[in-house]
Parts: sequence; C-alpha cells; structure tokens
Amino acid sequence: MAYFDFFRNNIENKRWDTDCIRGSCYEMCPQAEKKLREKEKLVHVLEVVGSTRQLVKSYSRSAADSNIAIPGHLRPFPVLKETIHYLLLRVTKRTDVTVACIYDFVNDRLRAIRQDMTVQRLAPEECMQLLEPMIRFYVYFGYRLCTSPLSEFDPVLNRKYLLECMKWFLSCCNDMTRDNELTELISNWTINNADHRLICDRVLVESLYLLCNLGDMHPLYRYLSLRPDMKRAPLLRLAYEMAIANLHGNFVKLCRLSEKLCPLTYCAFYLHLPTIQRRGVSVLCQAYSSRQGRVPASAIARWLALRSDECAASLCQHYGFTTHPDHSVQFMKADFKTDVHPMKQDVYVPDKLKIPIQDILTYRSDDGMIY
Repeated sequence: MAYFDFFRNNIENKRWDTDCIRGSCYEMCPQAEKKLREKEKLVHVLEVVGSTRQLVKSYSRSAADSNIAIPGHLRPFPVLKETIHYLLLRVTKRTDVTVACIYDFVNDRLRAIRQDMTVQRLAPEECMQLLEPMIRFYVYFGYRLCTSPLSEFDPVLNRKYLLECMKWFLSCCNDMTRDNELTELISNWTINNADHRLICDRVLVESLYLLCNLGDMHPLYRYLSLRPDMKRAPLLRLAYEMAIANLHGNFVKLCRLSEKLCPLTYCAFYLHLPTIQRRGVSVLCQAYSSRQGRVPASAIARWLALRSDECAASLCQHYGFTTHPDHSVQFMKADFKTDVHPMKQDVYVPDKLKIPIQDILTYRSDDGMIY
C-alpha cells in the first residue's frame, strides 16, 4: 500500500506545489533502460512485435543507491495514459503466450506506471483516469486466473494491488470537492465503440468497491455518504442491495441479484461464491435436516447460483451429505464437514463474459450491461 499511503498524505497535506518533479520521457520506455535491457537480453517476449520491439518501462524497486526521481526516466501523464491503453487493449489480445504470462507482464508495467504517478504527484483527476483501467484489469484477471496454480497466479497479491488502486481512486474522488467539476469531468470521458478507448467510470468503481469487500461495513458507509443522484445509479444500487443481503445472511436473494450484474461486477462477486455457498449449505442443513426428507438438487442449484443439478449434488457431497440417483440431497446435521475448505468453482464462463476483453475493459456502467 506504499503508493496509496504516499499519495494520501500528499492529498491530506495539500502539497500540490509547483516544484513537483515532472517527467520528460515521451516514450513508453526511457532510452537508458532500453539500451540496458537490450544489452542484457532482458526484452520480454510480449515486447517483441513481429520484427520490431516495443519496450515498456518495467517496475524497479527503490534502493538506497538508486534515484527514481530523474525527469528523463519519468513519463508525463499523456504518455502514461497512452501506455495503459497499449498494455490493456493491445498486449492483452496476444494469443502466442499463456494468460498468466500476459498478466505477469502487464501487472509489472502497471506497477511502473503507478511508480511514475507517485513520484510526479499527479493531480487527482489525472490519477483517476489512470487508475480506473487498472482496477478493471485486476478484477477481470482475478476472475480469469482464479483456478490457476499458485506458481502461476497469486490471488492474495492480486487483491492487494486491486485494493491499492481502488482506495487511491476513491481518495481522489474525495479530494474533488466540487461535485459539478467531477460530474463534468467524468461525463467527458466517453467511449468510441468502433475504436476502443479506456474510460473512467466512477459508478463502476464504487460498485466494485462494495462487491470486492462483501461483509465489510466501510463500503456501506461510503455508499450512504454519496450524492443522491449517484446512489440512484442502477448498478450501484444493485451492488448495495447485494451487500445488505449478504450482511443479513440472505444467500438466496444475494445469488438471485447476482444474475443482474454486469461483467466486471460479476467477476468481483464470483470470487465470494465458494464462501457464500458454504454458508448457504450450512443453513440448508439446519433447516432441512431429516432422516426421511430430501431436497431436490434443482432447488439447491437455484438458491446457490449453481449452473446444474450435478453441480449442486457435487457441492453437497463435498460437505459430506448424501445424494441420491433422483438428484435429491439428504441433509443431516451430523454429516456436515466443518473442517473442509470451501469448494472451488469449476471453470465456467457465463454468457455475459463471452465477449472480447477489450469490451470488458471499456464498457460503461450505463451501457445497458445490467442483465
């Protein structure tokens, strides 16, 4: 959280002075780094485009004998924005490497962008434009790689970067004290469907903040402090209702509402499903425990957002309950295995996510993506 803490302190102390360092590198990678990496053969496979090379500045850890505040090594805001556009809308389209390889490369380059933002102390409105696409990236790939082994993808580290970007973004929103200025700023960031361009959608980020932190009260308090017109946004209102349903333990309503989510908010909610389903099975065990009675697997599938009766039966078997050939489940309190981990999701892609990644990274929350 080093970037966010540094940035927050600058906001609180209002140190947006004219003596801040301004970058003078107008390429995606400084010339000094280009020469060094080409000499040491450190060019990444994703930086090779046909017969040419398109290097992007890599993240460098701060050290006692290094100086990262050199203007010639820092990229100004327009270059940072174009770099993010290149990484998210062009590099992510590559099919000659694995998805995990794309994630590792883009994640490293996004960290370098946040490093340049921090050193230059960019203004809040500029930071918001750069951070929103990063939030989309971490949410989507958190879902896309959730079944990958730890050697390829670390979900804890991905969540750390996601929350870092999200809190930084929301901190910038708080600093924009003039609501009309913020509304005008966001309304001018539009999308051209013929030529994908990254945008800034505050409603989407506020919704993701609620769904990425189900069970946490702080996002709920934040929602209540928002302007009335923003709280009435359909996607944000839906996310709030889901957070309240989760708080009340109403897993049936929570799963039913999840069917209306847009692609990215569904990705955020999907990671909570194993825990929600485990809690739901525990409640069903208490409610329907009987030696004679059985519960249809189709009902369980409908209540717990499972895609088939077989998935519902498999989930119940995972927690120790007996299933029968007629696709019914017998719940007994003594059979519930409390020591097993939540059952991982199967590799399932709903229709709402069967769209190009460029569409996922560029749609607006008011584009009718709520189902």
